[in-house]
Parts: sequence; structure tokens; C-alpha cells
Amino acid sequence: MITTEHGMLHPDNLTTLALGRSGYLYKCVEGCAYKARATQREADLMAAAGDCAVAPLSLVLRHDADDGGLVPSGLIMELAAPVDFALVPAAERRAVMDEMVGLVERLHGGEVGIVHGDIRPASFLRCRDGRLRLCGFESARLIADGGAEGWEGRLVVSERYRAPSRRGFPAGGPPQVVDDEYALAVSVWELFTGKDVSAEGNVKQDLKEGWMVDLEELADDEVREFVRKRLRDGGAEV
Repeated sequence: MITTEHGMLHPDNLTTLALGRSGYLYKCVEGCAYKARATQREADLMAAAGDCAVAPLSLVLRHDADDGGLVPSGLIMELAAPVDFALVPAAERRAVMDEMVGLVERLHGGEVGIVHGDIRPASFLRCRDGRLRLCGFESARLIADGGAEGWEGRLVVSERYRAPSRRGFPAGGPPQVVDDEYALAVSVWELFTGKDVSAEGNVKQDLKEGWMVDLEELADDEVREFVRKRLRDGGAEV
């Protein structure tokens, strides 16, 4: 573990990569990534996810303003590249889809047993070894933990990726497998259409009017039925 005073985290040694849901993500001169806001819980779940997650390297601690003790502040991670779904060649989309599906299935499977809670294109990163892995475990939980009691995560998933059957659930509640599966289907739709659902229209108004991705834009029958099934399982009328 390192502290925020470490030289590698000096502003002169950081390059901004992105502004995520919980704060900024930076590239360090040492060739790793620094997430400025992260919890011990998130780091632990990334470690528990094993090969399904971008590797957490070190928790970053800061001195608490009240008692001077060290508390979790950020996270040093493996540096990985985002996947721009709009730029994936048509001939490679099915292979990328298979990677995405296999990755989420392994995450949910018995050997790992984790619900991610924020599946979307930006959560899939291409690591240096060429493999696809997940980042952004703020909302994640162990499937074995069951219901909401004791859940200390933070639900950050966009409404466009949240299953209709779950939209009435309290905002602070834990994600379920159906949330990941529904969001995976929407992400696959984005992969094959090149569209970004989070950038379209007024979210609240669209959802009130029954917004849903247009399955007719998917030319491949198998892909269309894959997406349709998971949307239906999540309560969508498609």
C-alpha cells in the first residue's frame, strides 16, 4: 500500500485518462492506472474476481483529517485500454461479443460468484495480454451475500442499462444477476449498431415512454435473439 504523498501520484506524474462515475482515472508515469476514489471493498472484490477483473495492484491511503490515521482513498491498477465499440470492425464484432459473454458468465460462475452491477461498454477493457477484463467494481457484490442486508456498495448503473423489472427497486439496493444480463444485452446491441444509448435523448422521458433498443437494427438472427431473451428476462416487452 502507498499513500497519496507518494511521488508517483504527484500531479506532474499523472495524465488524465477519464472521468468515471466515482472520480478521475489517471495514467502514472510508471505505466499503471490510478483511480483517485476507491474503497477497500472495491479493491477486495476486484481481487476476488481474479482473471475477470483488471488487476488491482495497490490500495492508496490518505491521512484522515480528523484523527490523522490512514484511510483508503484510491487504487493503483493495471493499465488497460478502453474498447471503442463504434470502431470495432464488423468482422470482429461476434468475437468481441463472445468474449464479453464469456467474461460475464465466468464472473457469475461458481468459481468467482460476483455480480458486477455496472455492466456497460466502458466497463470492458483490453489488457496488455490481449484479454478482455472488467473494471468499475463500485456496485459489485458476492452472489453468496444474497439480499440487501449488509450490502455496502454503491449502485451506479445508468437507468438505460438497468432491467425494467428492477427500476422500482430502492436506489441503494444491491445489483442482481438479472441486472448484469440485461446490461450485457444492451451493450451487445451497442457493439453491433455502433450506437451509444447513454448519449441519446432524455433518459427519464424516454424511459417513461417505454424506450427500448430497436432489435430490428440487429441483422444477425442469433445476436438478435440473444439480446431479445435477456431483455425479456429483465422485464422488457420486446
